[in-house]
Amino acid sequence: MNTITTFAGNLTEDPELRFTNGGTPVANLRVAVNRRVKQNDEWVDATPTFHNVKVWGAQGENLVESLTRGDRVLVHGQVETESWSDKETGENRYKDVVVVSDRYGEIATSLKFATARAEKNRGGKTTNPDAPAYADNVTQLGPRPTEPPF
Repeated sequence: MNTITTFAGNLTEDPELRFTNGGTPVANLRVAVNRRVKQNDEWVDATPTFHNVKVWGAQGENLVESLTRGDRVLVHGQVETESWSDKETGENRYKDVVVVSDRYGEIATSLKFATARAEKNRGGKTTNPDAPAYADNVTQLGPRPTEPPF
């Protein structure tokens, strides 16, 4: 069973870009989700939750070039559990990671508290060159009307 999650939060540090032995890019980041709750007719900060996130492929490369610590992001991905043996104790360790890949998920900057300007990659950084160029199709529609149609 796949667990899908969507959340908004802030990067706790600059994303880190690494490459697999096969050359596939993957960005690692940590996102803090802060909530406010009402207690006794007063709004207070709840304990934040932290999510480990891995962003694969071109999305990961774009993320590292675009966002830094403190930036607010929207994450939509699949929860996976990673496991390993502790080098010192030999005990099995586990941690949940939200995976964003070309196959499933997306990551984006939030416009709730900031503005942003999207810049389409033209340098060939894409893991699927046969994917449709939706942004190009939109620009062919022409300018947006300035008057309402009624």
